[in-house]
Amino acid sequence: MGEVRYMISEASKRVNVEAHVMRHWEEELGLNIGRTEMGHRYYTEEDVRLFNCIKELKEQGMLLKELKALIPEMLETRAKLKKQKQAENLKEESPLTELQQALLENNHVLQEAITQSVIKEMGYLFLAQEQQEEERYKKLDSLIRQQQLYRKEYARATPLKQLRRIFEG
Repeated sequence: MGEVRYMISEASKRVNVEAHVMRHWEEELGLNIGRTEMGHRYYTEEDVRLFNCIKELKEQGMLLKELKALIPEMLETRAKLKKQKQAENLKEESPLTELQQALLENNHVLQEAITQSVIKEMGYLFLAQEQQEEERYKKLDSLIRQQQLYRKEYARATPLKQLRRIFEG
């Protein structure tokens, strides 16, 4: 049985964003989305999950430029999970004891929980980093304004000093 493919309109409904948003994310993040023979985009279940993850991180305040750095890791993790799923499918073809089946299901649940936890933690870390950068820029802006004020005061005081020198000298 082949994998399910969605056209962009269907995929955007599954992600709950406009189609143009998905195209924009694809372009900005350098994602390789499959194309049909006629050049139309198609999205797999894995692509839809990836876009849902991107959407969740964006909603948490992460910027696309920050996400772009994470995409290779996310794709690598996705590939590992796919291999694990294939391995699990092979194991499912052979008879498993109830204990083995329960362990596999438990591992799958734990993997999903850990993945979600890591994604949320990364979101918090990026948010904290953004806040630190914002504070740094605020301090820099304050220093620049202070320097400008000093220069204005110096510029005002300089003509008076020149006049005093002329009259005294």
